[in-house]
Amino acid sequence: MWSRESLKNDAKITLHNCFGNSILACLVISAVSNIGNFSYRFNNMDYDRISIGALFTIMISSSMMSVILILVKIFLTNPLTVGCSHFFLSSRIRPSRVEQVGFCFKSGRYGNVCKAIFMTNLFINLWSLLFIIPGVYKSYQYRMVPYLLAENPNMDYRRALELSTAMMDGEKLEAFVLDLSFIGWYLLSIFTCMILAVVYVTPYQHHTNAGLYITLREKAINNGLVNPAELYAVVNQ
Repeated sequence: MWSRESLKNDAKITLHNCFGNSILACLVISAVSNIGNFSYRFNNMDYDRISIGALFTIMISSSMMSVILILVKIFLTNPLTVGCSHFFLSSRIRPSRVEQVGFCFKSGRYGNVCKAIFMTNLFINLWSLLFIIPGVYKSYQYRMVPYLLAENPNMDYRRALELSTAMMDGEKLEAFVLDLSFIGWYLLSIFTCMILAVVYVTPYQHHTNAGLYITLREKAINNGLVNPAELYAVVNQ
């Protein structure tokens, strides 16, 4: 049985050993993720006077931008998210380099990672259509998928979903409480204009989550849910 205190203490030690690169890795994924949150806002526009042709152009432009942002998320943000997971897992073994965030862009990894994360997000979003709670439940159930792909980027998405579900069985509530334990840090960050979040809290949370994966991975191996041979990339790369 794992404890929040133990995970956080280990995370602090790991963060201390690769502090600068941890911040840079978080900044990279944050910058790319914020691209997907970009949206057009047509402020102070007099729609009563705008021509039909101009309105049609605006609608087409908005639709094209939405498509572009979806493609950015699928083909850039998602593989970088897995690469970020790879970085934080690797830091448990050796000092990590920030370029490891691009781990998935090497030949033979990229396509499968994009597909696996896309399918994972698709299932979560479909469950979210039912109501918020089913979507949150599925997001915790599939929480370990990026880490599994970070260790084995060629893992089939069905296997990753299956294994993540098994690893998170009986652990979802504890993982939720673990996430809640960082709220105080983020509230404190408000008084530093979120500087504290950038330089400490976010890397700290990422290292803690990586520690949770490692703990649940060892449990899964001991219970015969996964063969260690399936998980090799962090050790070999």
